Amino acid sequence: MIPPAFFFYGTLMAGIDHPLARVWHTALAEGEKGWAQGRLWAVPDPEGWYPALLPGEGRVTGMLHRPLAIFDVAMLAAMDRYEGEAYRRLPITVTLASGAVRAQAYVWQGALPAGAVALEDGDFAAFLARSGETSYRGG
Repeated sequence: MIPPAFFFYGTLMAGIDHPLARVWHTALAEGEKGWAQGRLWAVPDPEGWYPALLPGEGRVTGMLHRPLAIFDVAMLAAMDRYEGEAYRRLPITVTLASGAVRAQAYVWQGALPAGAVALEDGDFAAFLARSGETSYRGG
């Protein structure tokens, strides 16, 4: 079943410009800025950095996207494969300027790898901008 909305906070955000995300965004409505409760970490990888959302106190900034009619189960399955076993797609509450809505987000499962960096501001795009690091490009 296709979720009514997704909350992206990292490599799937349109501004990060990941090659696979560009394809999926053709089937998603334009995003709306929002935040979800949690703790955000930046995780290093030889192919670039990626974020990990964990439950906890704090705000994680991102974008809420609603699927268009052309978004299908094959796209959803491809997103799930891209995120892999380290993440689980779970329902969360996202706060928008217009109020709170339910969406699904990929939440980190298990222990964080060595070298993970806490992002106290909860903003992965800002981390990339201030650090000069590049976003994960694998897939």
